[in-house]
Amino acid sequence: MADRREILQLLGTGLAFSGLATGARGAAPATAGPAAAGTTGESQPAPLAEVKGRVAYVTGGSSGIGLGLVRVLRDAGMKVAMGYIDDKQLADALTHFTRDDPDLFTIRHDVTDADAWPRVADEIERRFGHLHLLANNAGVGVDAAASTGTLKDWQWGLGVNLWGPIHGVHTFVPRMLAHKEPSHIVTTTSLGGLIPGSGAGVYAVSKAAALMLMEELRIELAATNIGTSAFIPGGVATNLRNSESYREQQFKNDAGSETMRPEGGPKPPSGPLPPGMMDPLQAARIVLDGVRHNDLFIFSHPQFRPGVAQRFDAYLESMVTDPPQPAGNPAMYLRTPIYAEEVAHRRATRPRKI
Repeated sequence: MADRREILQLLGTGLAFSGLATGARGAAPATAGPAAAGTTGESQPAPLAEVKGRVAYVTGGSSGIGLGLVRVLRDAGMKVAMGYIDDKQLADALTHFTRDDPDLFTIRHDVTDADAWPRVADEIERRFGHLHLLANNAGVGVDAAASTGTLKDWQWGLGVNLWGPIHGVHTFVPRMLAHKEPSHIVTTTSLGGLIPGSGAGVYAVSKAAALMLMEELRIELAATNIGTSAFIPGGVATNLRNSESYREQQFKNDAGSETMRPEGGPKPPSGPLPPGMMDPLQAARIVLDGVRHNDLFIFSHPQFRPGVAQRFDAYLESMVTDPPQPAGNPAMYLRTPIYAEEVAHRRATRPRKI
């Protein structure tokens, strides 16, 4: 198997032969950012390198990573709308802020409700003006295996973890393109969606799909005023384990159809959080740094590098060469330059001080 350097060299060679390195990216919207960002084979410049005075909306902002983000973004000088769904969580969250902070706006928001999104967007705009940063952070830890999860497990998990970000993108991308000001979308995914095996298959599938959403958006929005990032955290000290207490009635399992795990399958974690869980404030600082640099992938835990490497090595080893295949246009096989661009971008922006 070719090593990663050889693969990257092949990728660069393929881009030189394809139209991709000179802007053939498919259906990117026509609204262009600075110097038609992302059309020269270089990574898209960071639209939101300066965040002070800009407006952010954080879904699921009353606890965990979301609350960390709200705190870090306010400290950075942003006007922040905090989405929440639980009144007690909100009360606890507000203890971290100055009373009657004019640049903090709380709004109750169920991200699974498609009709609520335009109303939320309108309220934020009435309060603060144009939105510049959408943090699709709301998430639930569905403790259900892919093979035995109920339909309501799937509806709930994908409704919050995938459809929430989809609704956010559908609502705010047109508004960001219209106001033409520097903007960014970051979605909280998970290493659980990149490396399977937790036993929470419904959760893993929802997060894997959310990750692909952000990769597709990077391609489609590369020549616009909108940057894109996927935050891919490992273990962070959040309320994710308590998600069941917030499951809404329409997603609760009927009597007799409770979630079951396959015999011998992984057991869900229980008890206190294990040592080594990252503080949500630290996670949020990593996210803000990634937004400022327009990083496509924002990882919090490099300890998972061996698992990620094994997964992609398995993909490459599985691409057998027998029988021989006819040669084709490299552009057809490379599809997109975003990965090579991201490698070059990350190498060029080291080291980081977070």
